[in-house]
Amino acid sequence: MPRLFTLIAIVTLGLIAACAVEPYKDRYPDGNYPPPPGQTYPPPPPGQSYPPGRPIADDGQACGGIAGVQCGNPNSYCKNDYNACGAADQMGYCAPRPDMCTREYRPVCGCDGQTYGNACTAASAGVSVVHDGECGSSGRY
Repeated sequence: MPRLFTLIAIVTLGLIAACAVEPYKDRYPDGNYPPPPGQTYPPPPPGQSYPPGRPIADDGQACGGIAGVQCGNPNSYCKNDYNACGAADQMGYCAPRPDMCTREYRPVCGCDGQTYGNACTAASAGVSVVHDGECGSSGRY
């Protein structure tokens, strides 16, 4: 009798583990999971996606979100609205990185938790702005 209970427990745990993994197989059948929050994959070579199968967007098109859509232009970045930073799978749009910025000091806090001299220098680094002013001392917004 104790062997029967042990067998039932093992089968039950196996089924629970299989159910916990299965939803991810449906969402990402090719195994291309989105990057961790606040991070992006490096720009892909022209005409290719990275990792393979990842959708690519042109300038002005939607990017980010749960699908992890990347900008195809290596001189662009996925720009999010102020206070968004891709939270709750919000989409941004592909925007070109500025070539030059003024030296005007109007600090902003980037989605990476770093303080930038102004919104242009954050965009030049490929980082969206979460709010005006310096980031908190913890390195977060």
